[in-house]
Amino acid sequence: MKRIRIFLSLLVLACGLTAGGVVPSEVAAAAPVAMVPAATVEDAATQDQTFAGAYNLLLDHYVHSLDTAALLRAAWDNLSKEADGKAVAPGPSPTFVGDRAADLQSMRNALAAYLAMPNSSPDGFTAAYALIRGMVRFVDENHTYFLDPQQYHDYQSWSRGDNTYVGVGVSVSSRDSQPRIVEVYDGTPAQQAGLRAGDVLVSIDGQSVDGMALDEMTGLVRGPAGSSVQIVVRRGDDPEEIPYTVQRAEIHLQFVKDKLVQDDIGYLMLRGFPEPSVIDSIEQDIASFQTEGVHGLVLDLRGNSGGRIDVGTRLLGDFLPNGTSIYQEIDRNGHDSTHATHGSSQYEMPLVVLVDGGTASMGEIFASAVQEHGAATILGSNTSGSVAAAQVFGLPDGSALQVTVFDILAADGKPLNKVGVAPDEVIASDPSAVANGSDPVLTRAVSILQDEIAANSGA
Repeated sequence: MKRIRIFLSLLVLACGLTAGGVVPSEVAAAAPVAMVPAATVEDAATQDQTFAGAYNLLLDHYVHSLDTAALLRAAWDNLSKEADGKAVAPGPSPTFVGDRAADLQSMRNALAAYLAMPNSSPDGFTAAYALIRGMVRFVDENHTYFLDPQQYHDYQSWSRGDNTYVGVGVSVSSRDSQPRIVEVYDGTPAQQAGLRAGDVLVSIDGQSVDGMALDEMTGLVRGPAGSSVQIVVRRGDDPEEIPYTVQRAEIHLQFVKDKLVQDDIGYLMLRGFPEPSVIDSIEQDIASFQTEGVHGLVLDLRGNSGGRIDVGTRLLGDFLPNGTSIYQEIDRNGHDSTHATHGSSQYEMPLVVLVDGGTASMGEIFASAVQEHGAATILGSNTSGSVAAAQVFGLPDGSALQVTVFDILAADGKPLNKVGVAPDEVIASDPSAVANGSDPVLTRAVSILQDEIAANSGA
């Protein structure tokens, strides 16, 4: 099961290549409607098996070779960091020698000794998870990350096309290490409380989020429907911190939204590529547009966190000729292969694609491919630069590890990961202005399409 990822713009997980998906990027997307009971992670044997499973998965599947000693020292350092103020301190790091089996045994012995200490497993703290997160941070690749049992459940729901969860209803980006709300969803508790796009997150339930990973923020926002979470933000250039108490509720997001922005210009917003039905929805919407006389299309991929690469490839096949190269894939042995579209393009109408710093993974591959082959004009700001192929593996206690298994390049060999896609025309967009109905990126897209439609009519 190959996948390609995520998240990055909201809070939570994700990625998908051949089956699976990406969880939406928002702080609120953490807790689904059906809460998953915690596994028996207090059991030392289960924690041992879970950690060993994650360690072996990284060494067997990660796209680049890893230094076991450095990997495990990072894991132990993170255990010390996460235990601070919550559980008993773990003490000095074990000695690691760079041998896979010997280093694993040293860590298992150290973990067993730690779990035998009083207050090593207080509520809300799992030593094995802290160790795994430490390894993930050492790897430092956006598509490799740990999913606790609840997050794995969320991931599975998202990959089935179920975008319902319990949260507050915001999308968050962590670019420049400053978590910022990029979208507040209509009719959600966040909107009702007064949170706005553009707000900078300061703290969640009293804990500073400065430098905090998105998955950690997810844990702070998670909770049952009806319960409350306090979110403190800064707005604009005002240094004043504004507290909001937001009640969690069931949130349902549409993957695809459509509207007419002019009589002959259609608009489609796509939040991700979780499974094939979203492409069916897009194709049905475009068919409706065509019957209404639409001659130009805006495809909004802003905040699109990615998803299955097979789903994205199918959509690309609607806009590019059969056999058009769209990306290159490089495995852990350095072997590369080029992937292309299948089938014939259906739509030859002018296309403008909107992107921003929340456009990630498959969203970036899509934008890169249509840009490279001259099938669309790309507007907005540079994409997130989070492009790779990953696979999700279940762990013994119901958690999971997503592991980057392939590097992905643009069709012409340009790097995308940690680089992103540069728009044809850079247009800064103020999230606060967009929330108030002013969207300069969309306005410019409509202007470009009007000119192209007029030119085509003249021809």
